[in-house]
Amino acid sequence: MKTTLEYYDIFPKILCTEREAEITIRPLGVHAAFDEKKKYRVKIIPMNETLLNCSDKGYEALDVQHCSGNLQFRYRFTQEEQYVVLLQIQEDGVWTNCCELRVYSVKPDYFKLRPYRGDMHCHTCRSDGKEGPAIVAANYRKSGFDFLSITDHGQYEPAQEAIRAFSDIPMSFQLFAGEEVHPPKNNCHTVHFGGTYSINQIFREDPEKYEREVDEIENKLEIPEGLNTREYASLLWVYRNIREAGGMAIMAHPCWIQDEAYHIRRDMYRYLLQTQPFDALELTCGQSLEENQLQISLWQQMREEGNVVPVVGSSDSHGTVNSPWFGLSKMIVLSEECTKDALIDAVKARRAVVLEQYPGEPLPRVYGENRALEFVLFLVTEYMPLHDELCFEEGRLMKAYACGDQEAGEELRRIGKRTDFLTEKYWAKEV
Repeated sequence: MKTTLEYYDIFPKILCTEREAEITIRPLGVHAAFDEKKKYRVKIIPMNETLLNCSDKGYEALDVQHCSGNLQFRYRFTQEEQYVVLLQIQEDGVWTNCCELRVYSVKPDYFKLRPYRGDMHCHTCRSDGKEGPAIVAANYRKSGFDFLSITDHGQYEPAQEAIRAFSDIPMSFQLFAGEEVHPPKNNCHTVHFGGTYSINQIFREDPEKYEREVDEIENKLEIPEGLNTREYASLLWVYRNIREAGGMAIMAHPCWIQDEAYHIRRDMYRYLLQTQPFDALELTCGQSLEENQLQISLWQQMREEGNVVPVVGSSDSHGTVNSPWFGLSKMIVLSEECTKDALIDAVKARRAVVLEQYPGEPLPRVYGENRALEFVLFLVTEYMPLHDELCFEEGRLMKAYACGDQEAGEELRRIGKRTDFLTEKYWAKEV
């Protein structure tokens, strides 16, 4: 966490361009306390404005008021961008810098959104993962996640197991249904997020019906020569059935190296990006840099050619304890609320920003639409560290409760909504 965040709190941090806001700067400890006998001011520096267009003397300076040990001022940030709030103190008639704080102003359509860090693709010991569903969920919350979908191979029940484990605890952390779909005679995997029933179960219970319906799709196909029509028809069947279940169909890890070969042939990957029969592409996951960069490269090239697809970032983690994949890839979704339908709508509207971070990298690589990406970069440094401190304790209590500690459950009931309260603090109120 930045030293500034440890020494000072500024709130709200997210402002609306159409409203004036009352801003408070609070010192966090006697070492950062403000001297009520001295004058302070803030300089407002829009980060998208350059010194060539606005000299240092041109930046707006505002007097601030002492209020119960804090400093306060009112201001309307008129442009959508990040602002530096440079706090200065007057000593012997000279203004000197005290600290540099940051806020972000967004237009009304973005102001109503909130950031939710999530993963829509992970595994437990119910398939080939390491830990049980409830422990996986707890460890995700401990690591700062707001939502999770467990997607065990061919299995819908493990996600339900995790949901049931915490069904009596009111929490901001949300668990959603999911599974990884493995259709017969088709090597391509699909992540099923959020649907109300299992797609794997459909072809397990009635394989003849599945083959017959795929036959019908295949017979109507006209696709480029050389592509596997059966594979494509099967994927269309999977995507259609996921949507009918109320879920979102995610094309999973297309450049995963599986048994010395890529998971999806390059020409099929390209054709899927062109035709977009799925809902979202898993742009990065818990893979090598080589595999993820191949996925990103073709995605970027296809965007240049006019084929813009929604993306998600997931870990495909198979363990949450000392696992190299856990947390490597994730996303922050800008959504009106942390519900299944709202998150799906936000992903489809391309308001999901993918974060990919390998060991030793100080900040994540980020991918997505520029407007959402700029906002998320601000949140990653100025908001998420504070959010994650609260999540850590909640995750620890979730694990204890899942292991039978009823006192942990009582404490979790008391604090399980703290990140909602944090959001209320940092998003401006109308004044």
